[in-house]
Amino acid sequence: MFDFTREELIDMLPIIAATAVAVIGWVVTYFHSWYFDRKASKLDRVNRQLRELYGPLYARLMAADSAWEAFWSKHRPAHGANSYFGAPVSEEEKATWRTWMTNVFEPNNAQMEELIVQNLDLLETDRIPKAFVDALAHIAAYKAILAEWRNSDFTNHVSVNNWPGTELMKVVKPEYEKLRARQKKLLGS
Repeated sequence: MFDFTREELIDMLPIIAATAVAVIGWVVTYFHSWYFDRKASKLDRVNRQLRELYGPLYARLMAADSAWEAFWSKHRPAHGANSYFGAPVSEEEKATWRTWMTNVFEPNNAQMEELIVQNLDLLETDRIPKAFVDALAHIAAYKAILAEWRNSDFTNHVSVNNWPGTELMKVVKPEYEKLRARQKKLLGS
């Protein structure tokens, strides 16, 4: 097919070698860039998940638990039941509850609601966890109660569903820890 003399082949050898080196260099550069771009993309997503959803949500859940423990240790109702409204409470105890709910629990819950709703695209799963749905329902139901309180109607003091703190922690803490481990691995730490 191609009839080259030995001298012609020797003359073409530098061109063939240069072309082969260039092609190999391009292939290595391409795959190197592809690998590191992919790794950078994964790291960026993990960083966003930690910074915009799981990190702040985990911190808020821990703050909510700490605030609840502080509230409970100082303001546990005289009835001694295991829940604040587990038995009848005094008007003073109801007023204390309203103060804490309005100024401590609800603002924290509102921020958790925003974190969840604004960052659903950062979830690790394809489905919204039931604990997230229950938390959003609890927060939404309390909005009606808070509106009643602003109108000086103190008939209701609790949501139609309980705060799913334990369930939320079972979802958020493992995801946070898994993402931190993935982040460290991607960073090569």
